[in-house]
Amino acid sequence: MGSSVVDGGDHSRLRQLNERAVLGSVRAAGELRVAEIVEQSGLGRTAVEEVLASLVTRRWLVEVSPAIRGRGRPARSYRFRAEAGYVVGLDIGAFSVRGVLTDLDGRMLASVRRSVTPETPRRQRLATADRVIADCAREAGVPAAQVWAVGAGTTGLVDAAGTVVRANAIPDWAGTNLVGHFKAQLVVADNDSQLAALAEQRRGTPAPSAEPTAGRTTAPSAGSTSAAGPSLSSSPADMVFLHAGRRTGLALVLDGQLRRGAFGAAADMSALRGVAWEAALEYLHDVVPAEIPTVDKAERAFAAAREGDRAARAAVRKYARAMAVAAATAIAIVDPRLLVLGGAFSQAADVLLEPLAAELDRLCPRVPELRASALGSLCVALGAASLAQDAIDTRLLSPSRGPLPRLSARSL
Repeated sequence: MGSSVVDGGDHSRLRQLNERAVLGSVRAAGELRVAEIVEQSGLGRTAVEEVLASLVTRRWLVEVSPAIRGRGRPARSYRFRAEAGYVVGLDIGAFSVRGVLTDLDGRMLASVRRSVTPETPRRQRLATADRVIADCAREAGVPAAQVWAVGAGTTGLVDAAGTVVRANAIPDWAGTNLVGHFKAQLVVADNDSQLAALAEQRRGTPAPSAEPTAGRTTAPSAGSTSAAGPSLSSSPADMVFLHAGRRTGLALVLDGQLRRGAFGAAADMSALRGVAWEAALEYLHDVVPAEIPTVDKAERAFAAAREGDRAARAAVRKYARAMAVAAATAIAIVDPRLLVLGGAFSQAADVLLEPLAAELDRLCPRVPELRASALGSLCVALGAASLAQDAIDTRLLSPSRGPLPRLSARSL
């Protein structure tokens, strides 16, 4: 981060910029020694020391007790108070509303799910989302006032203002203003598949090698990144994310950035002829007893396929064929190194990845590495939490804002 320079000797303005520079350096690293802050912020040591003292007094930073090694005064370190505030990420779907609560470093402290149906009225669905936020705070032992931001992911097309423009899965959902509904200081919203891809980029698998083996498939392993905190590994620069569950979607990460497109509809192929995502679920539903609830049918079909049931295995192949058509279209356009199978159905990767890879091999001249996400059904809520954290960082670190206040429960 470069040195802060202000013409005209405006000391107050200069101090505000210096605060943002120091806070940004520590926020990005998690914990830094004074010498590292000086180097990364581009400020002089005296200025850094003054800003650090002020930020500690106002409770933005904490001085970390140094380890005593050998002679001399140990180097002082500072960390950002990630426990000062919290965010809730929501996944508002046709059959459920999920929520996760994380601190400002992305550590997940609570997870809550409540059931709804596609016919649940809009007002009741939003009230359920409000209860999920309250339940998350209660489960984590966090005062509701310390939830600084809410991120909301939902099925359908969501515009930049946070309004649902189109939603095929929920009859009365189009026109819902998510940003206007929730009462947190910051509210942000986006499409569920976009946010699932964001979560994968932040918390998921590391980037593949420079020369991946075409068509190689990888299911989640015991060492996979969990939802407990951000991944420390590098994110893939180019990735197609196949969001597979009771709703299906695609999202793109290009050059390390989630691509929403001009109107938030990048990679939305749901209206294309030949992309039979909705009908594909029926292949899975038709091989389980009719009395099984709709929300459980796909999972039962995957379980039957895992146990060797021939009809179930054939249904999984048909489902994979339908998924592959849209995925192959995105692959042909983007030519990514990685295709990630995410969403609730990624937990059936042991029976789904192989037929999906076979179909892609038939459709694509070059198949990228194919992996299953380890985030499972929490991917959208975790991505929504990441979106909310980004909004907080933008507000905290923006040089256009005034001085940082003394931190309290509602100091954002």
